[in-house]
Amino acid sequence: MQADDAQSVRDFWTPARVKKAVANEPKDNAAFARRAKAVTEPAKGVAKETDWGLKAEAQRILPTGKTTFAASADGVPEMPVAREVPFPQSVPAVVVGKILFIDKAGREHGCSGASVVSRSGNTVWTAGHCIHPGDGSGADGFYEKITFIPGFKKNAGSPDGYDAPWGKWTATKKVAPTEWTADSDFEDADMAAFNVAVPSGYTSLTAAVGAMGYRFGAGSDFPDVIDSGFPGEGYNRTDMDGFKQFYCTGNAEDASPWNPLDDRVKVDCDMGKGASGGPIATPEAQIISANSHYETQDDGVTRKNDDLFGSEHGGNAVAVINEINK
Repeated sequence: MQADDAQSVRDFWTPARVKKAVANEPKDNAAFARRAKAVTEPAKGVAKETDWGLKAEAQRILPTGKTTFAASADGVPEMPVAREVPFPQSVPAVVVGKILFIDKAGREHGCSGASVVSRSGNTVWTAGHCIHPGDGSGADGFYEKITFIPGFKKNAGSPDGYDAPWGKWTATKKVAPTEWTADSDFEDADMAAFNVAVPSGYTSLTAAVGAMGYRFGAGSDFPDVIDSGFPGEGYNRTDMDGFKQFYCTGNAEDASPWNPLDDRVKVDCDMGKGASGGPIATPEAQIISANSHYETQDDGVTRKNDDLFGSEHGGNAVAVINEINK
């Protein structure tokens, strides 16, 4: 498949198309939640074969010219009711951005993601379902016109209707676990990374906005995490529109006591559609998972509670970061 050049992708994302992408997020994620429910029911009964020994770790990197960073206190408070990020265009919040893409039918969609430490300095971490439908289509099935916008924020005074102060970074190389691309493995494989083309005037994504580190293979339980993204809606919320960055804080834990039958990461957070792919990270800005889905009632539509789930970032996450670094 011939790739689009970076400028044509940037030009594709007109204000009207960005609005369509954000507007489609609630419909996208409702269908996605139904799929997740179907494949994570405990009736599966057989533990997956997983290489528990694979680990990878990296520390965050600050953007060029930034030499200090105000670290959090000893812990973070329990805050399942998400708050809007007060300064989304300042360090460290700017490391999280909006992802736009189109599916095979040409429909516009949106997700969240974060700049992550990599050999190239031009890599975004997100959920697998934000760059591939997980339908068995393999390497030919990746979504198109994938674009990362750090500092994304609604701005009625802007010609585009939103801010993109660091430009639009378009995807080049894309990597997701085969367990995701083959059959939508929500428990162990809803994660992905993609490299981006550097817009004119920049040296790298990491130099521009910094990069989050990661801790892969460290399990599902973490006493303090910060969960970020651009939700288009939330659990009993009316103030989320897909243009504003929100965050929750609290603990990450095994989704079920029956690990490894269900080894997803669970965070109490009322963000929903559009926050998919946003990083779940330690206070030291190391990614330990990415927002994947919530669970619904039997009707497949009504959200059960404020729990938000991500795949455990173990061997598959290590494989993805290693592959993107090649």
